[in-house]
Amino acid sequence: MRRFLQTQPRHEGTPQTLMILHEGQAYYPTFLHAAIDQDRPVGDVRTFHEHTHDLYHIVLYTQSSGSYVKCGRQYQAEPGMLVIVSPGQPHDFVSVRRSSVYSEITFSFTTQSGKALTLPFVQILNAYTGTAGHLHDAPHLPRDVTQELVIIMIQIVDYLQSPSAMSDYYACRALANVFDVITAHCYTEAVPGATVGQNHPILRVRQYIDEHYAEAISAEDLASMSHCSKGHLFRTFKRSFRVSPLAYQQDLRFEAARRLLRFTSLRCYEIAQRVGFANVYYFHRQFKKRMGATPRQYRQSTRRLELGSR
Repeated sequence: MRRFLQTQPRHEGTPQTLMILHEGQAYYPTFLHAAIDQDRPVGDVRTFHEHTHDLYHIVLYTQSSGSYVKCGRQYQAEPGMLVIVSPGQPHDFVSVRRSSVYSEITFSFTTQSGKALTLPFVQILNAYTGTAGHLHDAPHLPRDVTQELVIIMIQIVDYLQSPSAMSDYYACRALANVFDVITAHCYTEAVPGATVGQNHPILRVRQYIDEHYAEAISAEDLASMSHCSKGHLFRTFKRSFRVSPLAYQQDLRFEAARRLLRFTSLRCYEIAQRVGFANVYYFHRQFKKRMGATPRQYRQSTRRLELGSR
């Protein structure tokens, strides 16, 4: 198990990365605890039962045969399950954990004077994305996304344990990456003029693209799924999500390609195939057009940045 615990003040400067503005005040993230592959109870014994505090928890289960408690209700924990706790929400990850293994980040948002932000996490995402939406309850992440999130959490622990004056900045950037993963996989933007729910046809189309972005998807298939004309689907989808369905699919493909370039050693042609490009040369051209660099140049630059921060 790898672990960071805040026991003394961090660096004097406060990075403005991931700053949240609320009611005219600026709130900055402060890390209290982070752990990778936590396989036993650690920390303050007063938290070894259901309790509340003004902190945010992001907990990702990687192995489990146990449960956890949130807001008085017991849930079965499964590998890939993401649990997000907001300030004031009762929770217990210890007393019914049995042989569960999870990674977690515990943090707060505070002003320079020490005032804590106690908004529900979904409202943090609303402020972060500039949209209104809702957070899925106890989302279950695919294996590749689970692995990606664990890697980011490992980076946060590494940054927090570094003596560098830049470590807080990079830790906040990594936390923003966690927010990006949660936004991409666990957060649904409100559809203007409609009641948001998993059965809304536009949300079903978006969820289908989320789950099948690497496959060939036709506009006709999506229109049939939404039970409306292709033109109506494209207009409604673009009004709701600011891009067309097929452009949204391409965004997901390149987002996945960037993650694979950054966190794996897969060759470029392997990455192209995994994210749905049969023609590797087309993938190269489109990637450079979007990112201003070839896939190889992007991988080299991100890895230099990671190495330079250690």
